[in-house]
Amino acid sequence: MRRLVVAFALTQLAGCVTGASIVRPNRVSLPVLIGAAAADFVVTSLAASAIEDYSTGGSLATGAAVMAADVAVGCLLGGCSSLRP
Repeated sequence: MRRLVVAFALTQLAGCVTGASIVRPNRVSLPVLIGAAAADFVVTSLAASAIEDYSTGGSLATGAAVMAADVAVGCLLGGCSSLRP
């Protein structure tokens, strides 16, 4: 049950890049994209550390994995258009 709560909390807390991509498709600026990715990483790492008592490395790895997944989904929705030349 605890793992289910952690998974639910992480999916609710993270998603900044995807959210920005939904709100502003093909118009997400580079600073917003970087800030959203950083917010995903920080919030997820802190949540993993506080909720699940992960080690520092485990918390950082969880934050990186969730951030990577969110950036991938956000880019599929058109949020990474500012990275194109």
